Amino acid sequence: MTLKIDRSFPEELQSLVTAANARLNASHAVERLWALDHRLWKQAPTDITNRLGWLTIIEYMKDRAEDLRTFATSAQKRGIRDVVLLGMGGSSLGPEVFRATFGPSRGFPRLWVLDSTVPGWVQQVTQAIDPARSLFILASKSGGTIEVMSLFAHFWERVHQTPGHQGGAQFLAITDPGTGLEKLAAEHQFWRIFTNPPDIGGRYSVLSYFGLVPAALMGIDIPQLLSRATAMAQACQIQPPLGENPGAELGASRAQQDHRDRITTDQHIWSVGRTTSRGKHRQGRNRPHPRGE
Repeated sequence: MTLKIDRSFPEELQSLVTAANARLNASHAVERLWALDHRLWKQAPTDITNRLGWLTIIEYMKDRAEDLRTFATSAQKRGIRDVVLLGMGGSSLGPEVFRATFGPSRGFPRLWVLDSTVPGWVQQVTQAIDPARSLFILASKSGGTIEVMSLFAHFWERVHQTPGHQGGAQFLAITDPGTGLEKLAAEHQFWRIFTNPPDIGGRYSVLSYFGLVPAALMGIDIPQLLSRATAMAQACQIQPPLGENPGAELGASRAQQDHRDRITTDQHIWSVGRTTSRGKHRQGRNRPHPRGE
């Protein structure tokens, strides 16, 4: 697959990006990143080496793509109309991009990303769905996020108050191995528990179960998505000169724009910009999704 890289910088920024690229070249940053060299960040490996799984997750998920496709088809055949993701912070960023960028395929359920405990937003989602024909995903790396557990308690009660419900079979869990959520899901007989590789932080988890389970349930072609992700990963491994390395280019431009107002993206992928913005500005946000229809 050939990637077309289309980028432009204001004249006053171009020289700064060029200088940043030169520093990346001098430090062999690209080569060291893909070699999982923790010294890019700090000398001690603590909290670094156990967070670099996002660099190798594509191959891991390729082996599980068919299972995800089969699972999504099973949900479709069950007549699931809505999928509600209960997740805070990084665990909800990837699914939100998929939801806002692609939306559900024909015949597949719509996705709601509920990453807020604001009563008005919780009520809006609750009233928009049929609890007996909905699937709820509890997404938490730590397995103990209080907001996620609170939302679970709310929707668990709603489901059991609705005639025709299937109890725990309407719930899924995505979490790290051995967490409290994994135990809770087993005790409540959730339909599936997706145990994610533990060496991936929430914000980097879009190509792991945290992102791909919701994507598959929306009808997104997971093998194709991973194939394109592979092409991008290969492009991002290009060594100096970095002119055709889109990841290095983005990193260099971000580094120079930290003191500026914004970085812009194509209008068709506007949601990506929110995930790359600095700070946990989306955690607990108070506004409904523009495409939660």
